[in-house]
Amino acid sequence: MATPRRGFLKTLVAVPFVPAAAAVAQTPSATPTPLPSPSPSPPAPGPVAEALTRVIAERPGAHLDADALREIAKGIQDAQDAAGRLRKAMTLTNADEPVTLFGARPQRVRA
Repeated sequence: MATPRRGFLKTLVAVPFVPAAAAVAQTPSATPTPLPSPSPSPPAPGPVAEALTRVIAERPGAHLDADALREIAKGIQDAQDAAGRLRKAMTLTNADEPVTLFGARPQRVRA
């Protein structure tokens, strides 16, 4: 199996830090992290989720009741929230590029 060159190099760079990370992971935390309190009511779907829900209500909406449409709107909003969190967590720079897989293969001999 071919290994991406960039992934292999990142693994080589990370090897010296593994023992230190394992030691930090074994030490217990002095202060427990507080859990966020659950919100009493779910937030209202955003305008994009509402618009997409209206489109769904127009097409196969005859087969869906109000509860199903609320669940669909909630699912759309959850997907948008997850996409926003991912966009904030993974900012790409100009140096980011697709991984090029390299695998040395012998040439086939045609008979």
